[in-house]
Amino acid sequence: MRAAARRQRWAGPPPLLILFTVAGFLASWALSAAGNPTPEQAPARAELAAAEASPSAAPSATVDGPPPAAEPGRKIDRRHVIGVVSFNQYRKLSVAQARADALSITGREQVDVVGWQEAYTSAPVFDSLHNRGWDTRRFPHGAKELAVSWRRSEFELVSSAARMVATGMDPAIGRYPFKNRYVIRVTLRHLETGRLLSVINTHLPQKIEDFDRPGRWTTTGNAIKAQFQLDRMTREWQHAPGRWVVGTGDYNVDARVDARLGLPRGPRAELGDLMVPSYAHLGIQGLPPTHPPTGRIIDYVHAKRADLRDGHLAFISQRVLGNLWSDHNALLVRIELS
Repeated sequence: MRAAARRQRWAGPPPLLILFTVAGFLASWALSAAGNPTPEQAPARAELAAAEASPSAAPSATVDGPPPAAEPGRKIDRRHVIGVVSFNQYRKLSVAQARADALSITGREQVDVVGWQEAYTSAPVFDSLHNRGWDTRRFPHGAKELAVSWRRSEFELVSSAARMVATGMDPAIGRYPFKNRYVIRVTLRHLETGRLLSVINTHLPQKIEDFDRPGRWTTTGNAIKAQFQLDRMTREWQHAPGRWVVGTGDYNVDARVDARLGLPRGPRAELGDLMVPSYAHLGIQGLPPTHPPTGRIIDYVHAKRADLRDGHLAFISQRVLGNLWSDHNALLVRIELS
């Protein structure tokens, strides 16, 4: 009788509906808490985010290892992601050895543009690449050590220029002679979008970084010439045409030392307001050397700082390519164009 009376007095929703409603509320609260940390959780979350954003905590590439994955949740239009390589061919290689290295690099599906240094005798090498779908812009006289190659299916040549930015060191004067130094600029049209990409390529003199005193120049004329070269390169970065500007080069300065200690009048000090190396965004800790004989990372792919700031391009991944005849490894950086 009492049980019947209780059943008659209950006029609310069925108990099962209440149970499901409460369970749904608890699940919703749990998801909300996961996305919005409590005051106790916030410092730990912030520290983790900072660690993940720090270059030292970024995923490190390995020689010929798989490229790092894109950021979780980041949507990438693969049609507009290109691979840019910087590679010093080493002038003492035979044509056959240089050709083998060039075919190894350009034969990779992810490579679309290559900036070459020490390409003095590589005309036959670039002829071989032409038969495999690549075009190359070489330069006469002293600038012939520098060149830029690109896939014909992706780009076409619009314009180019070369400028001497430092006089060489005569063997009778300096201990470490070198030829005049140039900076070249090759502007390409991206066939799919019709927009322009400028590639700036250069090579700083050797023997300019003091290994015994990291963060300092050597007491050589080469170091003085290198500083002058960096100073004169600002014009190319300021005035290069196109929506996108990237750079390649052998700078003969360890990127880890320059990032940590700041070499006075070095690459970061002279050009840091204009360009950013991939290492600054993708990390450098644990990255294999690009110059194995000295264990240093001296080969760079840069992007124009304004392009990064305005969202016109973004660094996606980087990878060191080894097993080559050259005394350098190649640096491959994947860049998203927008």
